[in-house]
Amino acid sequence: MRHGATLAQALAGTACAVLLASCGVTEPAVTAEQSEPAAQVEVEDRAPDEEPDDAAADAQGEQDEQAAEPAAENAPAEDEAFDPSGPVVEAASDLGVTVSAPEGFLETEEFAALESEISALVEAGYSVSVRAVDLESGVGVSYNADEVRYPASAIKAAYCAYVCETYSGSAGLGQTMADCLLNSSNTSYETLIETFKLAPFAAWLTECGATGAGGRAYDHYYPDITANELVAVWQEIWRYGTSGEAGAEELTGLLAQTGFSPSGGALRDEHEVLAKAGWYPEDGTGYTSTNDAGVVISEDGAYAFAVMTDLSADLDRLVPLISALDDALDTMR
Repeated sequence: MRHGATLAQALAGTACAVLLASCGVTEPAVTAEQSEPAAQVEVEDRAPDEEPDDAAADAQGEQDEQAAEPAAENAPAEDEAFDPSGPVVEAASDLGVTVSAPEGFLETEEFAALESEISALVEAGYSVSVRAVDLESGVGVSYNADEVRYPASAIKAAYCAYVCETYSGSAGLGQTMADCLLNSSNTSYETLIETFKLAPFAAWLTECGATGAGGRAYDHYYPDITANELVAVWQEIWRYGTSGEAGAEELTGLLAQTGFSPSGGALRDEHEVLAKAGWYPEDGTGYTSTNDAGVVISEDGAYAFAVMTDLSADLDRLVPLISALDDALDTMR
């Protein structure tokens, strides 16, 4: 994994850039949604004290050759090492994790670690959806990504992106939008919806490629969505955020500072992360969920991701999976 990347470095040589500027907003206390959960054989190199005679040398040579044989047999052949510049293929593991990645990626330690994190949640009885895609090359990972799920507050990033694209920014409701994104305030989200409505948001979602969610958003504040659709939304957020259009810097500045995000907490020391999490506790309503989605920018480029589960408001539980996903994307690119 490469460390210390900045957004400007990640975008060098491309046609667009984005400034993830601080929005200068003092974060108010969380009001409407749940509080943030408590978040390598050393080789001896020495000369003999004296030169051995020929017979001893022959015997020693045989011993050395015999001792060396097992190591030679166990050493991996150079052509078996994973080559991230190799041809991209489609492959799937026994668990059902599919990849579009350089050939041999399924045999890497990083993929094994990612699959292990998914498997641990599944074996514990949880349902999981994962989707991540490099925004330039298209390589990526997918697991159960077409299952329709409750997004909880992860959908707020989409709504704020719709507002900023349509009105060239927060349209005088900057504090409200900041509270909605930074603190995940449901009250501020409802204020935005009352002002900017649902029907145009539904149309915006459909245009982004989230057709299922778009059809539901006409009368739902938190329309069910798939991980594939949520990544499509974040691809549009990235396009807009790097476009230089009016309002783009305001939106990305907020998304770079969001609270409660497992990806932000796990990766922001090393990468730039635009993200919005969402969670809902088990209460018998069927909305139980813990989700995170966004864009991660490193020296390798940017990738969009969505991790959606039916964990009961347990953001910390997503951190190992998101960290393994980041390692996997860094390895395959």
